[in-house]
Amino acid sequence: KTYFGEEEEKAIVQPLRDGWVVQGKFVKEFEDKFVDYTGISHASATTSCTTALHISVAALNLQPGDEVIVPAFTWISTANVVEYMGATPIFCDIDLATFNIDVNQVESLITPRTVGMIPVHLFGLSADMNPLIEIAEKHNLWIVEDAACGFGATYHGKHVGAFGDTGCFSFHPRKSITTGEGGMITTNDADLDRLCRELRDHGASRTDFDRHKNKGAFLLAEYNHLGYNFRMTDLQGAVGTIQMDRAPWILDQRRRLA
Repeated sequence: KTYFGEEEEKAIVQPLRDGWVVQGKFVKEFEDKFVDYTGISHASATTSCTTALHISVAALNLQPGDEVIVPAFTWISTANVVEYMGATPIFCDIDLATFNIDVNQVESLITPRTVGMIPVHLFGLSADMNPLIEIAEKHNLWIVEDAACGFGATYHGKHVGAFGDTGCFSFHPRKSITTGEGGMITTNDADLDRLCRELRDHGASRTDFDRHKNKGAFLLAEYNHLGYNFRMTDLQGAVGTIQMDRAPWILDQRRRLA
């Protein structure tokens, strides 16, 4: 069950009073708190984990005809984002002890068309990333971590989302912390982070918030990429900042109830 208190109620009113309700300072604060919590270098908020995954595979230049290995047991978005790009998801069976991708079957599915894989950290349990990273390096594949359920999960002491080219998180109400709908892309690659930020905002070289708070607000950004409108609102970002403050308590309560 989601938990909201007076703090979230007060926070969500603030953008209404400020008059800036689209992506702005509260989204930035939410992103900064996510970085601090996970220890991953960069975090960019999106409208959902699905759109976070979509941006990630687009940023990694997934093309029609490519193949991407995904678990055969996961939420449909993991496969859908591959198909959005005209590529083909290749289903790998899971390990019934963990319900995550069976690392022993991955390499047999690789073909000359395979360009990447999307392991899922299902139900908050990290996939076995070390062997997946070895396979990816051997075959020159990228990795996008589907960490929709992975907030608070670690693998050998590191937060999930820190191992692949990107990690993608969900803030749907079924998840540990929530902004109603919402997602986050994490990466330790500054250039990839910059591209993901542009792709979520129509491909713009600078955001509306940056444009309007600086001189020359009337000048539009450059649009160097085919992007999307996958921006989180400041209403959601404001709720997210408080949910991040509550995160340790929420996770403790979920563990206790489990």
